[in-house]
Amino acid sequence: MTFSTTKSVAMSPDDDAPSFDINSSRRLMSHSEVESRGNGYEVLQQAGTVRILLSRPERGNALSLSLAKDLTQLFQTFSSQHSVHRIVLTGKGKYFCSGMDLGEELYEDATERCLALQDLFGAIDACPKTTVAAINGPAFGGGVGLAFVCDIRVAVSTSFFCLSEVKLGLCPATVSRFIIREWGVSLARMAMLTARKIHPQALQEMGVLHAVALDEEALKVVTENLLDDLGFAAPQASAWCKALTRKTRNGNSDHDQFARQISETMVAPGSESEYGVAQFRRGRKNIRWEQAECLHTR
Repeated sequence: MTFSTTKSVAMSPDDDAPSFDINSSRRLMSHSEVESRGNGYEVLQQAGTVRILLSRPERGNALSLSLAKDLTQLFQTFSSQHSVHRIVLTGKGKYFCSGMDLGEELYEDATERCLALQDLFGAIDACPKTTVAAINGPAFGGGVGLAFVCDIRVAVSTSFFCLSEVKLGLCPATVSRFIIREWGVSLARMAMLTARKIHPQALQEMGVLHAVALDEEALKVVTENLLDDLGFAAPQASAWCKALTRKTRNGNSDHDQFARQISETMVAPGSESEYGVAQFRRGRKNIRWEQAECLHTR
């Protein structure tokens, strides 16, 4: 069986609409210098994209209690920054994230660790910015949750996902919510009960991984191409798409009312659509929203 490594994201019915193609020869974006470092992470920012790099390769990028709290603060901070449109989460070294750091005092801090993970996943899930997991290697336990709480996930072909807690007499209590939601009950239950490795090609076929790259260099190309496409997506409109998805996913009865509110707001004077539609009428089908005048006059 073969698996396609090319996925397209339809942005427009026009032939020249941007597409997400692993084989594209688009120029890779040059990354800015590291803007900040913490205990286990680095942050880089360029234009509307923030990159958060898990940088504990000697520990498999495991989530210490302090790292989980720091990541929560980062996502909460970037959620309110108008200049940030996208957040990419990736790992340094062999692993994406090997889950919670079991070298810490597991039993003394059990409640605090659980709350820290809930806060972290909640902050990512509620983030109005588009979140991308660039999965550079294997993920275990909480690291699987970290990947699949993000909006879009791309992975290297040598990665895999393992909910291995049951082997240690534990269960993925906190992350199970997101794994069940994204993988479905049957696969999530099997993965939790057997601790088997779930390979990226199978998840791509299901549509929960959005691209699989041959190696780490190809993953960089895939990620940059995706970010290039996302640069044509208006930031407020993107946030509304995420909000509507949450309403539908959670079975909210007020979804239709919320949709009506958005429909009215998105065509109000000074809105993104006022600018976007005007540019479309002038023949500009794709807008680089970081450069859009309407965003810089807010």
